[in-house]
Amino acid sequence: MLIYRFRITCEELDGFLREIEIQPNQTFLDFHHIIIDSSELLHCERSSFFMTDKKYKKDKEISLKPEKRQVRKYDDDLDQVVTELLTLPLMKASKLKEYIEDPHQKMIYEFEGRDHFSFHIELFKIFPSDGNASFPRCIKRIAELPKKAEIPASITPAAPVHKVVIPKVPLPKIEQLVKFDDIVEDEHELAAIESELGGLIADDDSAVFDVHEKETPGDDDFTYGGMEGEDEDPDEKLDHLEDYEDIESLDKRLSGYDRDADDY
Repeated sequence: MLIYRFRITCEELDGFLREIEIQPNQTFLDFHHIIIDSSELLHCERSSFFMTDKKYKKDKEISLKPEKRQVRKYDDDLDQVVTELLTLPLMKASKLKEYIEDPHQKMIYEFEGRDHFSFHIELFKIFPSDGNASFPRCIKRIAELPKKAEIPASITPAAPVHKVVIPKVPLPKIEQLVKFDDIVEDEHELAAIESELGGLIADDDSAVFDVHEKETPGDDDFTYGGMEGEDEDPDEKLDHLEDYEDIESLDKRLSGYDRDADDY
């Protein structure tokens, strides 16, 4: 039995290389599993193989899950381009030998999981099997894809935080708290209050405040003001030095005060 050997590179990572061997009668689903296992990719919701020409121009598509595509093609009978809705062939029902037409067949594999990766695939060797190995298998592996394609198993999603909602209690209206219409006036109580206030006002008016007149100083007051009506010696009254024409007469007049304190 013959064996296909494919060389796989990645558009998103230079230096990435995988060489995979697979049998012609195996399906594209087998090819899909060996690619994601050797590249350490996680489960994906969508992925597809595209048969291409030598320049990797897409042609036929083989899908992982049932899908439909609108395809435009030329209709010879109508002599015009028409659009048809086609159901894509599935990987699990499509064998490689049914699509390999060139000994250097090229394909594109697109992985659409948590991240998107696009791989270029080229058939570069066909050889007979020795019957001892199991297929498919990866025989060469260089470089790894970015770790962003992986979800660490140790990280668990945080539990959702439930918000505590405090119910709002409506406040009672003011008119419900105080109802002035319900207040009843007590005439006897009001009359008693007026009588008490009248008595207080009358007591204030009858209060007498004694104002003591200032007593005139008597003989016993020790005040120095001189004796009223006492005649003053005009010679004893000294106003200004200028009133005396002769300073010598002033010296004679004051000479009598130049004594010691013991003379009195």
